[in-house]
Amino acid sequence: MAVESGFPNFELDAQLSSDGAAVVIHDETLERTTGGSGLVATHTLAELQSLDAGARFTGERPKGQVRIPTLEDVLQRFHGRAHIHLELKSGEETLAHAVAELLLRHGWLGFATAEPFESPGITVTSFALEQLERSRELVPEIRHSWLISKIDPSVIDQARAARIQGLCPQAATADADSIGLARDVGFVVRGWGVRNESDLKNLFQTGAQGTTVDWPDRARAYLRSLP
Repeated sequence: MAVESGFPNFELDAQLSSDGAAVVIHDETLERTTGGSGLVATHTLAELQSLDAGARFTGERPKGQVRIPTLEDVLQRFHGRAHIHLELKSGEETLAHAVAELLLRHGWLGFATAEPFESPGITVTSFALEQLERSRELVPEIRHSWLISKIDPSVIDQARAARIQGLCPQAATADADSIGLARDVGFVVRGWGVRNESDLKNLFQTGAQGTTVDWPDRARAYLRSLP
């Protein structure tokens, strides 16, 4: 829907099944978005793909017709069509290896030199700096961005030491001084956690270069209305 609506950047979360397959799902547990229960990491790929992932979203898709996709499915489907902001959601060391192998196998390293939001492109993100460091060792060509609560000098020092290229502060904490400092030393800044138009305006006015948002059409209309 994002791509078809003119938003060729989208964000997703990758985790591992118990048998090592990278799957695309946000929560660490299954209850909120599927008819299953328990941890994603304790289910095999076959078990995960047997679940109804549309049960909680009545009215959007017929029950039983939505499945948890594999990351491989998504990388194949959107190859050359989108800029994916790919979050390493869980902490397993092998997740970074599985994702790097898929990016290599499906030709996504060819998009590594894209500008921060250019499509096609790829950016790997995580809240865990150690995951980004693992990924960077495996696919140094790709831009890596650190999801954080707030930018401060300590965060900038750690990010520079880890040789990553982006910082992603929570929208509510964004301020012009910290974002300006990050951009001045070469970081790409993208926000997250946008709850409302006030958060969106704050990111826009404090110098963030982009953000994830769950309501892109509304966000675009609002940004165009600003002076």
